[in-house]
Amino acid sequence: MTLLDMETTSPGEDRQLVLAVRHGRGRTGGSTFADYLIQRTRREGREIIVGDGDRRNATLAGFYPPGTEGGAHQPPSDQTPDVKDWIGHLVGKMVEERRSLIFDLGGGDQALAEFCRELSLSEFCASVGVAPLSIYMTGPEVEDFEHIVTIHRSKVFETERSMLVFNESLVRAGKTPQGAFDAIMERPEILELIETGTEIVVMPRIIHIAEVRKAGLGFYEAVEGKPGRDGKPLDPLKRFSLKTWLDRMEGQLSSGKFREWLP
Repeated sequence: MTLLDMETTSPGEDRQLVLAVRHGRGRTGGSTFADYLIQRTRREGREIIVGDGDRRNATLAGFYPPGTEGGAHQPPSDQTPDVKDWIGHLVGKMVEERRSLIFDLGGGDQALAEFCRELSLSEFCASVGVAPLSIYMTGPEVEDFEHIVTIHRSKVFETERSMLVFNESLVRAGKTPQGAFDAIMERPEILELIETGTEIVVMPRIIHIAEVRKAGLGFYEAVEGKPGRDGKPLDPLKRFSLKTWLDRMEGQLSSGKFREWLP
């Protein structure tokens, strides 16, 4: 059974709140993965606050317009003090409203680092019953992975739960995903991450994502044949391709630790 076949979960389900933070360089697919988690969470009947801290490339705010129901929240500027205040505001909103929160900070990682140095965010989460989750995004380039290792070792946002997401969409044209991440998997730092509780997830290439975005549809809406901006649904082949992608993602996240970890 896939998520497309499941009945949604009761919004009142007793489930631990999650503070998910996406880490990694730009262009590694973090906003796409965050968008998928947001859609998945809401489809299962749970609420989640969306924080898009990247004012220069506000991807999530484009998908979830601020000021609309379920819309993203943005800081007033990309200046570090404003971003820090904004982080604190949304964390407080998460606790007061008992809704999970996902941050896509983009260039705001430095603001998060300063925020956590002044107030241990992980310790605060533990005190209020919130589970922190780090989401590390990387392509097959070793430089992307080294950036993740640097963030992990800094222990700025220290968590017992973390995901390392290999984005197959970043595999260079002409190459297959098989073996594309071998250079990373052979690095000794992989064991360092795994030994501290990091789980590896593979995000397959989304072949028709440009058409989905152009149509203004969510992933599940597109698969179910909802009309796009032009009044037409995606054609059957593209819908099948997207459903295959969703099924592969769900196959990795629907059991084990992830059922407890995710929002």
